[in-house]
Amino acid sequence: MKKKIFAVSDIHGHYQELIKALDEAGFDENNKDHLLISIGDAFDRGSCSLSVYEYLKRLEDKGSAIVLRGNHTTFFEDYLTGKRYTPFNYLNNGTDETLADFLGRTRPFESWWFIDKGKEEDPTLLDFADFMKEARDEINENYPELLNWLRSRPYYYETKNYIFTHGAIDTTVEDWHYPHCEIFDYLNWEALVWDNGSFFGKEINNTDKTVVIGHFGTAHLREMYEIDDNKDKYDILTREDGKVIAIDATTVVSKKVNVLVIEGEELLN
Repeated sequence: MKKKIFAVSDIHGHYQELIKALDEAGFDENNKDHLLISIGDAFDRGSCSLSVYEYLKRLEDKGSAIVLRGNHTTFFEDYLTGKRYTPFNYLNNGTDETLADFLGRTRPFESWWFIDKGKEEDPTLLDFADFMKEARDEINENYPELLNWLRSRPYYYETKNYIFTHGAIDTTVEDWHYPHCEIFDYLNWEALVWDNGSFFGKEINNTDKTVVIGHFGTAHLREMYEIDDNKDKYDILTREDGKVIAIDATTVVSKKVNVLVIEGEELLN
């Protein structure tokens, strides 16, 4: 079966920018020959993470989309399970925007503290922890399908000629399907979503397919590898040998979503 593929990445809660880009690219969710592939990081930083989630899940449910895992998927999953969470993501990685949208309130912690709790004194870290638990319980109650959806996100999607994944494949193993690596305290596929841009320059001998990635912005890659290709720095970036295509437009800054369109690609299942 062949499909016209529309690949996007790192939407980060920018719903309107996503819809505008897909419309301009010609994506039609009702066209059975069209397939949207989102390669991770739907949440955080933008103000419309809930709309992005509902849109992607609806398309996936009708067979029009594949939605992959990114590191921000893990952030949200770990938070909703209570497995791992620190104030850092709330303060620095845009999780405050995600919670604001899912909770339906502006500046969720501040409004909880000063309005719901009626406090006037400065909050402590223990107060913040109480808020995060209450917020977690409220989101899990209001969106009971969300956690299982996050847990089920695959790390890659493979077609006849392409591998779509958030950060990288492991170039050091014979079979890229089974990575063996560690980044921070993450292992294997979970580690690969944290690639620091080095994958774009690595020699790839364990597949002949083109790897399509997000996670590390194309503007940063152009600077990192001193690439001057006479394009906007946020545009899609293809390696000279064609083995890697990077599509993350750093949407929170550029206010655009790149759409990689691949005509007539053979699916494997």
